[in-house]
Amino acid sequence: MKRSFLFISVFGLFLSADALFAARKYALVVGSNYKGSEITPLALCERDAEAMKQSIVKTGNFEASNVRVLLGNQVTREKVRAAIIDWLAAKVQEGDQVFFYFAGHGQFFRDPAAKNGMRNFIIMYQRPHISDDELSEWFGKVKTKKAVIILDCCFSGGIAKKGAATRGAGNVPIPNGQDYAVLEDLEGVFFQNKVVISSADDNETAIEIGAPINHGIFTYFFSKAILKADLNNDQNVTAYEAFYQARNETTKLAEKAKHKQVPQISGDASGFFFVGAPPVTAPVSTAPILPPVAVTVPEPVTSPPITPAEPQNPVNKKTGTLVIKTTYTKAQLKGGIEVYIDGDEASFKLAYVDFGAWGKAAQLTITKVPSGVHNVTIKASGYADQVIKTGIEANQTTVESITAGLAGKGIIAGKVYLETFDRPMAGFYVFIKPLPNFTQPTATSRKDGSFAFTDVKPGKYTVFLRGSARALIKQYDQEITVEPDKITNLDIVLRDIFSKK
Repeated sequence: MKRSFLFISVFGLFLSADALFAARKYALVVGSNYKGSEITPLALCERDAEAMKQSIVKTGNFEASNVRVLLGNQVTREKVRAAIIDWLAAKVQEGDQVFFYFAGHGQFFRDPAAKNGMRNFIIMYQRPHISDDELSEWFGKVKTKKAVIILDCCFSGGIAKKGAATRGAGNVPIPNGQDYAVLEDLEGVFFQNKVVISSADDNETAIEIGAPINHGIFTYFFSKAILKADLNNDQNVTAYEAFYQARNETTKLAEKAKHKQVPQISGDASGFFFVGAPPVTAPVSTAPILPPVAVTVPEPVTSPPITPAEPQNPVNKKTGTLVIKTTYTKAQLKGGIEVYIDGDEASFKLAYVDFGAWGKAAQLTITKVPSGVHNVTIKASGYADQVIKTGIEANQTTVESITAGLAGKGIIAGKVYLETFDRPMAGFYVFIKPLPNFTQPTATSRKDGSFAFTDVKPGKYTVFLRGSARALIKQYDQEITVEPDKITNLDIVLRDIFSKK
């Protein structure tokens, strides 16, 4: 970033910083346990919503009149629509910041009009429910790009586990006459110019746990993080800082509960502050100008000015470790690897470790990374460059995974499941036609259900599943488009043809 030494530019910087700090902040918090409804009840969603509201108020940056809460039987399509359209869209101006939170069930339903034949819904206390495209359309009317939408629910349904309940119910629906469904990831289709934080990945279920936390695990950590996740020690807590700290804690606790839950973020959250210290500016003096006098003035202790970009803290001395799992294999890697953190080249330790369907792939370990939020660029010879954002906590290890294909080629990657996203299936053969190359005509799902085609010429393909030695599956072709330097993510959900009817 270039620095300007023109006095008018410096003055303008403080004006813009002050204006952003003075921006109004609005919050809409929604949660239902569905008690008394025909919907399968949950225990802790309303408790989560109350906790999130309390944390929002404690930040000190949301006026009480700008925070609204819908609980229990208030959680209906019309009330949510009215709160977004008639309240937020009517009041919010460009530059204002909006926080939306939903805790409850999420579900898939069949919809022939949807690109992959399925539609995601957040479940209301009573029908009708709200689809992903409807929610996206409503928020499109809210005139600010600084909107964070948090969904603590399952998008896909799931089954309950002992000691934990999933925020979604039922199997992934498979169209009549088919033995399986191929679901293509539709990331980027909805919520343009908004930030979406989900408590679990598209093919994972979100869980809530009783004692000792008595909350949905993501909400438990995120509601705390928005108050204290100052990763780079600049007296600010940004949306990115809160997300990365909560994601790491959620993933760890889920693993202890023998569950896989990795929160996700999409969109640009730079400039969204939960806790922000305003910039300190010197007052304009009206005193007469006197001859200069040599004095020693101590350096002021202030936090960096708030700008639309994610703030950096160059005086921060705390560090952590970053581990990057890649899909770069020795056979396909044409040369060396370079890593840049915020534009500066970083040294790393290279090892080749097992990485799911990719086999032995390069893993990069970078130590002494300043705590905070960073942009990381990975350049690998023969592969398309990758740019990721990550959050580093002091004295902690952050693990990121990137999947990249050979430059100019595409990747088809995904998992095979049996009826729900909690039941990955190994040993199934995935075909695409026409054949991508003769060295990899098929892919076989591994223990975690994962499969991958790593060297695919861009174009249109059909994907189909063949049974292992245990099953004969009716072929059903699903057309997909593979683009250069991109990954086509698929989930193949198989009907339970093994159970005796």
